[in-house]
Amino acid sequence: MPVIRTDEWMKKEKPTEICERLVFYFENANARDIYLHLIHHGMHSLSHDVTKTIEEMKRKGIWERADAIYQELQKRWNGPDVPIFIFPADSRNRKLARDFNSKGGLAYSDKLFLFLLPHHQLKEIEAVLTHEYNHVCRLAKQPKKENTLLDAIVLEGLAEQAVGKYVGEAHQAKWINYYSEEELRKFWKQYLARYQSIRQSHSLHNRLLYGLGLYPPMLGYATGYGMVGAAMEEEGDILKLLAMPSERVLQLSRFDE
Repeated sequence: MPVIRTDEWMKKEKPTEICERLVFYFENANARDIYLHLIHHGMHSLSHDVTKTIEEMKRKGIWERADAIYQELQKRWNGPDVPIFIFPADSRNRKLARDFNSKGGLAYSDKLFLFLLPHHQLKEIEAVLTHEYNHVCRLAKQPKKENTLLDAIVLEGLAEQAVGKYVGEAHQAKWINYYSEEELRKFWKQYLARYQSIRQSHSLHNRLLYGLGLYPPMLGYATGYGMVGAAMEEEGDILKLLAMPSERVLQLSRFDE
């Protein structure tokens, strides 16, 4: 399935009409719910004119570039064929700018969203698409009704390790360098181990995963990266880890010892 030409949608339609097109891809969600959900994860509100941004993205061939990268990833990982929707990112989102250079994504087992801007280079697009499509593959191989915090931590760690392996260390997220492995092992024991089984709906889940409030920034993401890195020292094949239960990845990492 090719990358969906959302640039054509945005040229003609209002945000609510665009999200009406997406209702088909979500279960029990309306256009407004989808719109707010995407904004929360880094999409531009599309509430004022983004024609210039879209035209510049088109001029740089962002849809075509993403499609070529996706086709390569799907072959490499023998992954599912899913629709990919590209929208402008929210350039005013400080967290997105600080931790991800104003690019973002949102992955499900059956679809994927990318939030990009005209200044993103080919390798940046490859990095974010590799990260998010790794999520798609992982979610397809480990289907659950609702993931635990440990599942989310391993999910993020696997995805960013994949970026390092296939795109290059220079194109990994800034947060992989926030802490040493020793600090990450302490963080696991101090903040995360006791809550590893909480579900995504739990009030602490996102606070721990993103490191909000008094928690260390990007706590779960960074710990997941360190955990998966340690597991890879025992099991070097990232494709085997991709299909491995989160509890086994934790065991291989020895973070729980």
